[in-house]
Formats: sequence, structure tokens, C-alpha cells
Amino acid sequence: MVSTIQVIRKKAKSGKVADPLAKQKLVWTIGHFLTITCGLIFSITYFFHVLIFFKYRSWKWLFLRVNKNYVFFTGAKWYNKLLKWTPQILYRFALIGVIMANGITMYQNWSHLNPTWFDLLAAENFQSLAIAGLWLIGGGKSFYRLLPFMILSYMHLTNRKHEFTSDDKKIDEQKSIDNKHLLHIVAYSEIIVIMALILDTLLMKNGSAGFLLVAYSSIYWLRLNFSSYAQVTVLRILDKFGKHVPAKYREKWDSIRNFLYGKIKERSDRRKKVLRK
Repeated sequence: MVSTIQVIRKKAKSGKVADPLAKQKLVWTIGHFLTITCGLIFSITYFFHVLIFFKYRSWKWLFLRVNKNYVFFTGAKWYNKLLKWTPQILYRFALIGVIMANGITMYQNWSHLNPTWFDLLAAENFQSLAIAGLWLIGGGKSFYRLLPFMILSYMHLTNRKHEFTSDDKKIDEQKSIDNKHLLHIVAYSEIIVIMALILDTLLMKNGSAGFLLVAYSSIYWLRLNFSSYAQVTVLRILDKFGKHVPAKYREKWDSIRNFLYGKIKERSDRRKKVLRK
């Protein structure tokens, strides 16, 4: 008798197939909520710590030098240790939220394309990822480092219905215009971070301050080349202090202003081309 092959058809498993886009939206939303929630709670602990600066800073050094041996929670029990590390944990979870949200955005923007390094470096999401990664591995913690991420997360969450359903550039532009004051706060916070890093480097606060300054300055240079709110804010500062610049430095001062004006014009021209399509 000739043997035959019996074809066995497996029954399809009942149940809904997971929607990858829905998972991405969930991770994106959780990331932004994590940034805002952990960032706000960390901010409370940060400003409380600022209010008691006289306890851990030496007046002999005009309160610029920190007493690293000072401990607010002195108990040896587990909850004292947990309270001691809570600000650091909150700070890092806020940064993890930034990486989650911006990572999803980067994936959605570039997953079906083959971006060049120039494309990635010009993308503000990539710059935010780089900054968040820098703060995550670089040590230290500051309210001003988290503030830009918290504001941007707030803007994204308030506009999430459009971001989930539409890709209209005009709506994105209008949203940026409506939140221009928040974007200026973001830009000023980034400048404050640079100033703080310069001060930390001069005071030799820790071994990583100089590295963080160089790395962050490199990323901020990308901001000045590709981020409109950073360009406009720095231009405002230059115009405000321009009249106090000595004559011998006027040429260099004007060259910086002209550079920023040129970048703003380039971005405006590109925007007009995109909106015409």
C-alpha cells in the first residue's frame, strides 16, 4: 500500500493580533508622562535642597563649594536609604522617559528610510536623545537639565491627538507659534545649563564636569544650526547686549548675529517650500 502524506492544518489561535502602532503610542505616552511626573517630583526635592543650601555649602567659599560629607537622611534603616536616593531615582526615570518617547518618535520617522548622519544630527529628537543619554551617564542632577524635557513633553501630550492621527506640517508650525513662550523658556534653560557646566568646570566640582561641558556644547552647536527657538533666543540675547560690546569686538559680534540670521532665513525658506507641497 502506497503511503500518503497527511496534511494537518493547525487551527488559528483565537484572539486579537497585537497592534505594533498601538504599542508604540503607549510607550510614547508613558515616556512623556514619566518625564513630567518624575520631573515635577524631582523639582520639589531639588528646590527644597536649594532652600537649605547653607547647611551643605561653605560660607568661606561664598557658598560655591559643596560639603560632600553632608547627609540629610542620617538613619541606617532601609527607608532612610531609599529617601536618600529618591531624587536620583526620579531624575533618572525622567530621563528614561525622554529616551522612551523620543526613541519611538525617531523610529516612526526613520524606520522606513535610510537617513544620513546629517539627517540624524539635524533632527531635534536625535539631539534630545543625545542630551538625555549624556545626563544619564554623565552624573549630577539639576532642575534646569530636566526643564526643557518637561516642557516639550507637556507640549507633545497636549497635542497628542494630532500627532497620533495627522502629519500636517502646518498644524505643527501653528503649535510651535502658540507655544513660543514655552520654547523660549526651553532655550533659556539650555543656556543656563551651559553656564552651570562652565562654573562646575572652573570650580572642579567633579571629574566629569569638563567632559559634560564639551559634549553638551557640541550638541548645543547643533541646536544653533537646526533649532529655530534656540536661534531666536540667542539672537535676542545678542541684540540685548550688543550695545555694550566694545568696538574692537563688534565685528565678531556681528558675524555671530549674521550667522544666526542666515540660519533662520534658511529654515524659513525650507518651511515655505514644505508648506507649498
